Amino acid sequence: MPTNDQLPNIDRTMDEIRDALTWTEERKEVNELKALQLLLDLTRRFHTTHDVHHLVEMILDSAIAFADADRAFLMMINDDDSLRFKMGRDHNKQFIPQEEFTPSTSVIEKTLQRGSTFIVPDTLTDTDFNKRRSIQDLSLRTIMCSLLTVKDVHIGLLYVDSQHPMGFYSAAHVNVIASLADQAAVAINNATKFETRS
Repeated sequence: MPTNDQLPNIDRTMDEIRDALTWTEERKEVNELKALQLLLDLTRRFHTTHDVHHLVEMILDSAIAFADADRAFLMMINDDDSLRFKMGRDHNKQFIPQEEFTPSTSVIEKTLQRGSTFIVPDTLTDTDFNKRRSIQDLSLRTIMCSLLTVKDVHIGLLYVDSQHPMGFYSAAHVNVIASLADQAAVAINNATKFETRS
């Protein structure tokens, strides 16, 4: 079970991953590999955690730290393809209640339609999203959304947003957040099975 002592370590790891993606353009491929190696070290901690609540907490805090974001939410996909709120966290490591769950529905819909990770690095410069009412109402600048998939079955969504734009963005960020979501999906699936057997 993760403890509060682990959370600063997670933040530090995610900061290193983000820093690895902001080095010089000439070394971007090496930096992406370094970021994914750091992510692998982090996700090993996911797989040693069998308490679903604490696991989701770790996943959301990791996503916030990587994106330098304000909020992160996890939604599960029901058998009828509807979405169910699981947990929300903010950058202060406080829980966000379901009644304050106010994501960009257009980004969620786009992610589900594409079946892959979707990132809006800066809504002000994105003509598809800069006039969306929900985005304007929340003053959102950066939004990330990724599917949680286990054996080709979508089990949930990881959603992250921020009121400030990403300082640097590349395709490597998509790869890292997608890998984080993939590992989170497997860890949640395994932890759920463990709790069921216990």
